[in-house]
Parts: sequence; C-alpha cells; structure tokens
Amino acid sequence: MLDVAFKDFKAKKSRAAMCIVGVMACVLLIGVVNIVMYEMESGLKGDLGTVNGKLYFEQNGTAYPPVRSIMNEDIGNEVMNRSEVDAEKSTKALFAPLQGDSVPNGGNPRMVVGLTPGKERAFIGNVEVDGKSSLVGEGENAVIMGSEAAKDFNVTLGDTFTVNDNEFEVVGIMEKVGSGWPLTIDNSLIMSLPYAQSISDRPDFISTVIIEPNAEYSVQTVENNLQDAYPKYVTYSEKDAQKTIDENLKGVMVFMNMVIAMIFAVSMVLIMNVMMMSVKEKTKEIGTMRAIGTRKRSIMSLIIYESLILSSIGGIIGILLIPPTYNLLGMFMGATSFNFTIPTTVLVQVALIVLVIGTFSGLLPAYLANRISPIEALRYE
Repeated sequence: MLDVAFKDFKAKKSRAAMCIVGVMACVLLIGVVNIVMYEMESGLKGDLGTVNGKLYFEQNGTAYPPVRSIMNEDIGNEVMNRSEVDAEKSTKALFAPLQGDSVPNGGNPRMVVGLTPGKERAFIGNVEVDGKSSLVGEGENAVIMGSEAAKDFNVTLGDTFTVNDNEFEVVGIMEKVGSGWPLTIDNSLIMSLPYAQSISDRPDFISTVIIEPNAEYSVQTVENNLQDAYPKYVTYSEKDAQKTIDENLKGVMVFMNMVIAMIFAVSMVLIMNVMMMSVKEKTKEIGTMRAIGTRKRSIMSLIIYESLILSSIGGIIGILLIPPTYNLLGMFMGATSFNFTIPTTVLVQVALIVLVIGTFSGLLPAYLANRISPIEALRYE
C-alpha cells in the first residue's frame, strides 16, 4: 500500500504542496517555541549553576545576580572571618552594571564583577579560561572577560579598551557557558574588587559574599547560622536558585505549552481536511478495491501512509529550517554572534510530534474510507 500512497501523493501535487507548506510552518513554530523553552531553562540553570554548593550572603530581598544588594564592606569582613566560612575559597564580591556601557541591539548589559584577586574560582567555578584565570600579579585594570562581552567589545587576549574613561586590559577570556542566550557570566568583566568599587562609584561597598562552607559544616548549617547572626540579610543557596528557576519559568512554560497545543491542533486539522478530501475523491477507487477483496486494514494503511508522507516531508523541511530561523531570532534579540544547533532532546520531541500528527490526523479519514460500501462507491460520480 505504500507504493499506492506515493502514487496518490504525486497525482495531487498542488494540494500536497500546500499541505506540506502548512505542516512545515507548524513544525517550524513548534520547534522554535520548544527551543525557546529549552534555552530559557538551560540558561537559568547554567547561570545559577554558579551558586551550586555555595552561599551568596546578600541584602534582604535580592537574588541572583545580586546587583540590587548593597552592604558595607565591614559586614563582608565579619562574615569572611566566621568559623563556618572557608576564607581561602570564599570572597567578597561586587556586582554592578558597567557604567557608560552602550549595549548593542538591546542585548544583555555587561556586568562588572569585582572579586578578591586569587579567589576568582569562587565565581567562575570550573569554567575554562583562555589566558590568565587569576588576577594575582596583574595590573589594577586587568579583567577576565566573559565570552559574549569579549565578542561585543571585539577584544582578544592582551588588548586594552576604554569604557566611560576607564581603561581595561584583557588578561583572560572565559569559554561560553550558556548554550543559547548569553548568561550573566558570559557578559561579565571580572576585575579586582577595589577597581570595581572605584569605577562603579561604590567605595567601601560590596554586593555579596560568595561563601564556600568549611568542610565540617553543611551548607544548611552555615545558612541557618548566618540567618540567626544577621537577620537583616539573607543567604541565597542552591535551593533558592531552583526556586528562582521554577518561578521564572512557570508562567512562561504554561503559555508556551498552550501555543504548542494550538499549533499542534492546526496541523492535525490541516492534514485531516486534506486526507478527507482525498478519501472523497478516491471513493470509486476505494469501492473497486473493496469489491475485488482488498481488506479494510489495507485501506486504512493506505490513508495513514499518505498522511504520514505529507507530515514527514513537511516535518523534515520544518526541522531543517529551525536553526537558521532561531539564529535570525537571536540576532534580532541582540546576540550578534549567534550560532545555534538543535539540541537532541528538542529534535526528538519535534520528530515525535510530526509522527503523532501524521498518524492521528489520518485515523478519521481512514475510518470513513472503511465505511464506504463497495456497491454505493461504484455508483459514485
């Protein structure tokens, strides 16, 4: 029956082409929406991954990145000297937007991250760095750049650039952390804490203390102790990071899934209408097949095969168009060096959707085809 389905497909080229274009558009939209959700989730997890196993001690009511948190550096010194804190792996930190920075195409703002030289890993974790991964022994204006910040400023190792009369020397460039949309760490300029305070007009102030607990203390114990000692401040933990992810994604995911459901329904109706027209046009042919002994199962297979052919061709074209479409969307959103490939999980999801669309949209037409009476079909004009 598969060869017959291909013949029917070739015989109705214009109608098949319109159906394929419709399925292609639907698959393209479903794929892009799925990838937006995937990138949002992986982006938040990647950005908040810097909190993994650590605590961010900050001003009450703030979160990550703690740009709205401002506290006196003396408080940070007190926290750093506590017995629960591993002072060698912890650091005071200042997070602030880069003043005088002209963000290209409405993209994400570059972030100044001031740290104690030698303790950069408290923020960047295991991220690979091309060049120097430490500011120890470097000049006052030395910076380790996030991958996106380096691209936006068009700088490489050893280059210097100026923003708002402040000169920076690039001593290291981090590898890209985010898989899609740029993250805070990708847009950061890591520099010494005193220089960050100076260019941000925040002398003697910090945003947070990035805490690595001592080995004999659990993260929860340190969090409870700090909360008791400093009730006006909060400790932002991995648990809070997960809560932030869930809160940020919940509403968006519901909306996106509603969009996918509507697009899915449109695809189903589109192919179903085409297949019902096909069944009506083949009424006499189906009656002849029934009259010579063709089984109902074979008739049903014929209709479903044709439905699958239409959905598969449209689906394959739609899948192939997803990367360039998403790259274009990324460029419109300000990611000037966007280069995207479809994640395997999203590819599998879209392929399954195409299979479901092709199979289920052919079931009703196949059922109607099986109800055709051979005698009435032979009389059909």
